Amino acid sequence: MIEKKSAKGNLENKKITFVLIGLIVVLALVYASFELFASQDKKEIVVMEEEEIIIVEDNVIATDQTPPPPPPEPQQQQTEIIINIVDDNIKVETDWNFSADFDENETIEEYVPIEIVEEEVEEAPPVRIAEEMPEFIGGTDALYEFLRQNLQYPEIARNNGIQGTVLIEFVVEKDGRVSNVKAVAPLYPDCDAEAIRVVQKLPKWKPGKQMGKAVRVYYNLPIRFALN
Repeated sequence: MIEKKSAKGNLENKKITFVLIGLIVVLALVYASFELFASQDKKEIVVMEEEEIIIVEDNVIATDQTPPPPPPEPQQQQTEIIINIVDDNIKVETDWNFSADFDENETIEEYVPIEIVEEEVEEAPPVRIAEEMPEFIGGTDALYEFLRQNLQYPEIARNNGIQGTVLIEFVVEKDGRVSNVKAVAPLYPDCDAEAIRVVQKLPKWKPGKQMGKAVRVYYNLPIRFALN
């Protein structure tokens, strides 16, 4: 059997008292700590006359005093310019001598103008084949019509019954002219001469072209002599 304690030894009745005492002690400590730290953070404010305020905080002094004026700019060093006036009345000495004797009978050589000789520019040699071959203006039919109207059968060749083809070669120049006419495959002297004569009378052709530029081109033209 458990033995119960006496009423004097029972602390349950004094529990509330102890709690109140502890609460009072805690509040006293808190109040004391607030008073201690609050007194250290206070600022010392001094009010001056004429609205000049100086605030002292953590040993730093801030004022609204006007800053001192900037130092004056250094003066530029002036360079002295000296102008020397020079007398322009300069005496010019002339040692020219015009006392030389002049011979009226002396023969003066006649002036001969210099003749300027233009250097001839050599033409490029004719080509056999060009990108654009020469063309008779009016076409092949117009060329044959020109030959029929101008060719004459040589009388000696007619009487001797000579007929055949003469191959004429010539050059069509850059401006379309016909040059260097010759019989490369002759038939008979009179027939050859007549064919050359007529070809030399040909009007200008449309020149041949190579890469878009006019060039000299060889052209072969067969002319046939035939008896009816």
